[in-house]
Amino acid sequence: MPLYIDDEDIFAKFTNTDVIVGLLSIKIIASSVAITPALAQQLIRRYLRPLASTEGRRAFDERQKARWNSIFFLYVELGSLSKDDDNLWQLACAVELVYSHTKKPPRDLEFAPIEVNTFFDLCGYLRLPTQAVRYPMGNRDIDPLCFCTLCWRQPMPGRALCGYHAPSGPERFKDDERSAAARYKSGIRQEKLFENTVNRILTRETIEFHESSFQAQTLFPDRNIALWLVERRPAVWNELGHHQHELTDENAIQILLNTLHNPDALPIKAKALYRVINEHIQSHPALIWPMLVRAEGWYQSRELMEKNWGGKRLGAGRPEQAKTC
Repeated sequence: MPLYIDDEDIFAKFTNTDVIVGLLSIKIIASSVAITPALAQQLIRRYLRPLASTEGRRAFDERQKARWNSIFFLYVELGSLSKDDDNLWQLACAVELVYSHTKKPPRDLEFAPIEVNTFFDLCGYLRLPTQAVRYPMGNRDIDPLCFCTLCWRQPMPGRALCGYHAPSGPERFKDDERSAAARYKSGIRQEKLFENTVNRILTRETIEFHESSFQAQTLFPDRNIALWLVERRPAVWNELGHHQHELTDENAIQILLNTLHNPDALPIKAKALYRVINEHIQSHPALIWPMLVRAEGWYQSRELMEKNWGGKRLGAGRPEQAKTC
């Protein structure tokens, strides 16, 4: 991915000649190779770090894992250090430009979904090492806690939406007779209510967890899983249907994944991704918690929407005529 900005814009934005030269050098290299976070960090340190003051260089030298977000936070730190130092401020802006303009449209700062942050916060209080087992075989390109924008499923490779919600997804998805376009439009209509429902679940359970001095069984349990689902994820429990009678503590994860994260209707590449993730969650059951939060929020919000569809809306239909004698 090149640096998507015209030379004229660089000259217009910056007055420091050395910063301009540094950015143009980065742009030349970026035009011929794929710019990963690691390479972007390397180029920033090579062409922009030497231009900084001693204090500014310390910010460049902090040992951080190469991530796009860590490059953004370098920009933030340089900006906070710059104060009246115009040179350091221009370097900060140059770092931000590399961060944002190596993608088209420009990259925004990406934060983990709230349920993922909440999950790791709760695990942290209980000293559970879930961060260490997040990625299958340590492969950060496969993230079981990455979700479709509109539901709980894993997005299609390289996409923001899953196979169920992608407009170009399978025309038939399990027992849903609607077209891919219809499922997508329905997901968009449900999105805001879905997000609000997830937030409500998280707020309630986080407050309960803290008020119980970390004793509440908020996270996914090892035992009595069926009771936990009935109490905390009732909409997911209802979705299990006849599998409720088969569910035991030993097979609960498999039944939940077969119901919520079944790859059978997906293309081969997505199918392989889902299987890797499902196997990893079976090996580390605690990781299913964020998925269950989102699934519960989705099913609850869909039920609320269905109650308000068409003639089911309160006050829908033609008003009754007053009876005459």
